[in-house]
Amino acid sequence: MSPPLLTTDCLHLIFKDFEEDRYTLHSCLLVNRLWCETVVSLLWSQPFRLTRRTPSSKLVQTYINCLDPQVLTDSEKDILEITDNRISPTFDYPSFLRQISYLDLYNGIAAWFEWYEPWGEVYRERVALVSKLLIYSFMSHSSAFHKLSIETGEMVMVPNNHLNFFSHQGSEICLSKLRQFICIGDFLKADIFAGAAKICKNIKTLFVSPGRVCTSGNRSVPEKQYDSLINLIKGQKSLEYFVIHTCNKSSRIISALLESQINSLVHVEFFKVDFIECVTLAPLAESKKLVTLTFEECSSLENIMEPFVSSSLNRLEKLNFKKSTVRDDVLAALIKNAGSTLSTIYLGPIEIKDVYNPNIVIDLITKYCPNLVDLALDVQRPDLPYLLTLLSFSRYLNKLEIFGSILRIDSLLENFFHALPPTLEHLIKNADWHFSANELAIGLENCKARLKSLHMPDCYLISDNHLCVITEYLGDSLQHLDVSYASPSQVTSEGLRKARSIINRVDYVYKEDRKYPTFWNLRYWGEEWVEEPIVDRTFEQWDWENGEEGWYGVDWKK
Repeated sequence: MSPPLLTTDCLHLIFKDFEEDRYTLHSCLLVNRLWCETVVSLLWSQPFRLTRRTPSSKLVQTYINCLDPQVLTDSEKDILEITDNRISPTFDYPSFLRQISYLDLYNGIAAWFEWYEPWGEVYRERVALVSKLLIYSFMSHSSAFHKLSIETGEMVMVPNNHLNFFSHQGSEICLSKLRQFICIGDFLKADIFAGAAKICKNIKTLFVSPGRVCTSGNRSVPEKQYDSLINLIKGQKSLEYFVIHTCNKSSRIISALLESQINSLVHVEFFKVDFIECVTLAPLAESKKLVTLTFEECSSLENIMEPFVSSSLNRLEKLNFKKSTVRDDVLAALIKNAGSTLSTIYLGPIEIKDVYNPNIVIDLITKYCPNLVDLALDVQRPDLPYLLTLLSFSRYLNKLEIFGSILRIDSLLENFFHALPPTLEHLIKNADWHFSANELAIGLENCKARLKSLHMPDCYLISDNHLCVITEYLGDSLQHLDVSYASPSQVTSEGLRKARSIINRVDYVYKEDRKYPTFWNLRYWGEEWVEEPIVDRTFEQWDWENGEEGWYGVDWKK
C-alpha cells in the first residue's frame, strides 16, 4: 500500500516557509506535477519583486501571453504582437498574483517596449494601453491581492487614468482582502481613496501621501481627497501600521486615526507633516501597544508634543525625530519610559529647556538604553565627549549615523574610533568633518569595529591619502565606501581605482557630473546618496538583502 500523499494545502504551507528561497523552490518544481503546481503559485505570487533592480521584459511578455485574444481589438493585437494561433502558457499566471506595485509594472512595460521616451505621446499612450490591459487581467483572474502599491516614484508623466485599481471590473473581489496598501506620489488620489474605502475593510498597513497631487501647476489638494482618506481610515477594523508622508492639513486625518484606530495601532510614522492645525496627540501618548513613533522632517511640533512629557509609552522600540526639532523634556520622558526596549533612536536638533544640563538627552540614552542597535544623532563639538561615553556603553550597536555642522576633530578622532564598539558594522557621517589622513590612520589603528560600510559623502577634504588609509586598515572588512562629494582636486582617478580594487563599492560623484545634475539621478538610496542613471523607482525597491531600508525603515515588512 502506497503512503498517503500530502494534500495541496499541506504542501503550500510547507513551501511557504521557503518563500524567500527561490533556488529551493525551483528544485521542487521537478519532483512531480502536484509539487510543480503548488510551487508555481508561490513563485508567481510576487514576481515583480525579483525584477526591481532590472525590470524584466520577459516577465511582462509572459503576462501578455496570458491575455485572451478574443477580447482584444486588432490594433491592440498589433501593438502586443499577439496572433490568434499563438500557444497559451501552461499556467494562468495572473491568477497567482498576490502583490503588485504599479511602478514595477510600469518599468517592466517600459523595458518590454525597449525604448524610453517619457515625453513622447506615442510612448505614453502605448505604455498606458498595456498597463490597462494587464491590470484588467490581474483584477479579473487573481482571487485576492494582499498588497497593492500605487506609487509613481519620479515618473515624468503620470498616467492618472490608469492608477485607480479600484475602478476596474473584478476589484470588489480581488482587492477585498487587501492587507497592505501604499498610495504615494504626485497624482490625484481622491477616487483611489474612495474606492479603497468602499472595498477594503481589513487593511493592516497603510502608507499615504495626501498632500501631494502634482509636480507642477495647480498643487492645491481638493478637500475630497482628505475626505476620502478619512473614510478609508475609519472603515478599517484594526489598522496596525500607519505612515503619512507630506501633509500640511493633518488635523482631521490624525483625529480620525486616533478616534477609530488607537486601540490597534502599533507603528505610527509622520514624514514631512505640518502639525500647525493639529488639536492633540494625547491618545497616541497614552497608547499601550505603540512600538514605533516617528516624526521625521516635521514642523510645528512645539505644542502637540506636550502630552508625551507625562506619557507612559513603555513598549517603544523605535523613536525617530530625525530632522525635526523637539524639546529635551519630551525626549527625556520617552527615553526613560521605554528604556531597555529601545533599539533604534534617531534624533535631530534638540530644543534645550534645561540650560544647566544641555547634554541630558545623550546622558539618558547612555543610562537607560543599553540595547541600542541603531543610533542617529545631530552632534556638535560640545556633544562629542558625551557621545564617546555613550559609545563605550553600547554593547550591541550595529549602525551609527552622525550629522551636524562642519567640525575640525583631529584631536578627538583617535578617541572616537577607539570608542566604537566591536559590534558596529555601519558608520555614516552626514557632516563635513575635517581631519588629516595621519589622524585618520591613528584612529583606525585603534578601531575595534570591523566596518562593512563607511559613509562620508559630505567630508569635502577627503583625499587620495585618506583613501589609502581606509583601504589599509579597513580593506579586509569594508564592502562599501561613500565619499561622493570629496574635493575633485584631492581625489584622483588613480586613487579611486586603487580603492575600488580592494573595496567592492566606492561611491564618488565626478566633477563633470556635479556640473550637470540632470545627467544623473542623485537619489537617497537607503542610507546614502548615490549616482545612478535616471530610472523610475518606487520606495519599495530598496535592496533589502544588502541592508538598504529606504526612508520608512525596515519594520513595515513585519
